[in-house]
Amino acid sequence: MPLWLRFVIIAIIVLSVLSLLWFLIGSTAYLQRGMDIIGTTYLLFAGIPVLLIVVLFIKLLIKGWTTTSGIPTIGIYVGIVISLLLSVVLIQSVSSHGWSKEKMRSDSIKITTDGKYEYRIDLINLFQRNSTARLYLKDVDSREEMNIPVNIQTRNIITLSVGKVNHWILLEPTDKPSRYILTTTKELRIPEEKFEIDVVTRITRKLE
Repeated sequence: MPLWLRFVIIAIIVLSVLSLLWFLIGSTAYLQRGMDIIGTTYLLFAGIPVLLIVVLFIKLLIKGWTTTSGIPTIGIYVGIVISLLLSVVLIQSVSSHGWSKEKMRSDSIKITTDGKYEYRIDLINLFQRNSTARLYLKDVDSREEMNIPVNIQTRNIITLSVGKVNHWILLEPTDKPSRYILTTTKELRIPEEKFEIDVVTRITRKLE
């Protein structure tokens, strides 16, 4: 086998393996979620063929098969092209949202009954093991914005309907000006949870 062809095959093997790893990591968000239907389709029609071609090329390098003109040589070239194309497909199929970037779903902006704050709840990386929730607040007078982590049991959310208008939480004032009560609604489809929010210290406390 010509030396240049060995280098090409080795490069294709490395590219194919890296693209397959990138695909597996990206489609599962660093193993934070299961692979969806689209990801499974890419795995079946691109990932597995790439893996098979890699195995064949490795065997070819180990055996040191000498190429000759004709069908075997054409087969190697075709395998290189197919592997290259499928590797590109695997790389481009990966969405970085939810692992290298946050994937956020938010409900509609509302205003507290005392008129002091605009608020909404942001659900980060929903349906993943690293999912979290945070309360977005905006002071109506000063326009100051803040994000306060809230320990809502986001892992218990199995499905979520997202429409044009969503009310996933309710934020109500208390007799203490800096403290509010956050209550989850039925739209989150989990048991109701209540939290005391201190907008000054930005500390939350779950209420039993």
